[in-house]
Amino acid sequence: MSYFKKSCLWGAASGTALLCALATAGTAHASGFQVRETSGTLQGSSYAGMSTLTTDASTMSYNPGSVGQYSETTYSVGGSIIRPVAKAKNIEASGGAVTNTQTFNEGTYKDMAQDAFVPNAHAVWKLNDQFNLGISITAPWGLVTDNDSDFAGRFYGTTSKIKTINLKPVLAYRFDNGLSVGLGPQIQQMDASLSKAVPNLGGAGEGNSEVSGDSVDMGWAAGLNWEVVPGTKVGLAYNSEIKHDLDGKIDFDPAAEALGYTDRNTTAEVITPEAITFGVAQEIGEKWTVMADGQWTNWNSIDTLTFNYDGDISPQAGVQNSSSEEYKWGSAWFASLGARYQYDDNWSFTTGIAFDETPIKTKYRNVRLPDSNRYWASLGASYKVADWASLSLGYTHVFAHEARVDVTNAALGNFAADYEAKVDIIALQANFKF
Repeated sequence: MSYFKKSCLWGAASGTALLCALATAGTAHASGFQVRETSGTLQGSSYAGMSTLTTDASTMSYNPGSVGQYSETTYSVGGSIIRPVAKAKNIEASGGAVTNTQTFNEGTYKDMAQDAFVPNAHAVWKLNDQFNLGISITAPWGLVTDNDSDFAGRFYGTTSKIKTINLKPVLAYRFDNGLSVGLGPQIQQMDASLSKAVPNLGGAGEGNSEVSGDSVDMGWAAGLNWEVVPGTKVGLAYNSEIKHDLDGKIDFDPAAEALGYTDRNTTAEVITPEAITFGVAQEIGEKWTVMADGQWTNWNSIDTLTFNYDGDISPQAGVQNSSSEEYKWGSAWFASLGARYQYDDNWSFTTGIAFDETPIKTKYRNVRLPDSNRYWASLGASYKVADWASLSLGYTHVFAHEARVDVTNAALGNFAADYEAKVDIIALQANFKF
């Protein structure tokens, strides 16, 4: 291997380490709180091909079975810039039994969604003719929303953050008939924090609280990728749920402490959902490949989020050693259809559309995540810089339905609004093979 190639390999390895660190710095909101952005290559097809394609190492992140289909060692590093917009309109708000002395601004507010950079890194090592070893480092779950401090729904939520890093090592075996099967653990780190205003239970005034916690827990993933006949591939993958036992604390600002609120340690359980992904890819002639994929995600694991404290947080209304937020999410589907065109030996182009169903039921939609059904439209291009290096660029625009939030609580009051949202995503991937 030449010095230049070794330098590029070292750059890829260093980039992987850097991206692992950056993965804690920013994530973004997708359907539910999934972050689908794991590949600049797949971004250009709206993730059509996520269970079947093996064009570079990043395309195997959703299906462990794809790892066995690579014929040489390959590395991939990349990142996505996600620019969501979510704004409330037609706001109506009023106080309840303990908030009726507060002011509720029914005017306009800033965009509650936050821009983010989401990194990824992948590698596949060719061990022998049958066995390959792969690894993906991604940020599969994330949420960052931030409302104004005088937000009319502040007693239901202000700032919400969920950030994850997922390490998925995979061992895959390829049979002589074109079938590849892969299996491996998922090691996942989660940080979460939720903020909201807290009322004076005995009169006028309010303060702010933040509950936060983190954990490292494990799950598993398995899949198959089968080249049934030359030019036809089918894929099937399962990613398990991961039960996170968060340890953290609830903190109150000085205004809340003046009302009698007390900081405490806290625990909570969050279960990231299981998912089943399947798809087919069909080559048409020498230049075209058509891909179709579906993914079912079992968001029923997001039901009621309960925080248990190690003591009373406020003496104003009896013992308060726990609090809960009700979500009651259901399962949801993602379906994508795309095509890849190999223009010449160096250039290829992709396009795709997708439907992204929200798991959130209208009755339980809240101010933290006013999610709705979405539609994707994507374009992408890949260029082979050298025999051992290529770049991929993908762009997606996401159109979202208008979402209605209407929450009522006798103590906290009423909040209702219509939310309009859209998302733009630009993803870049650098790929190396040796």
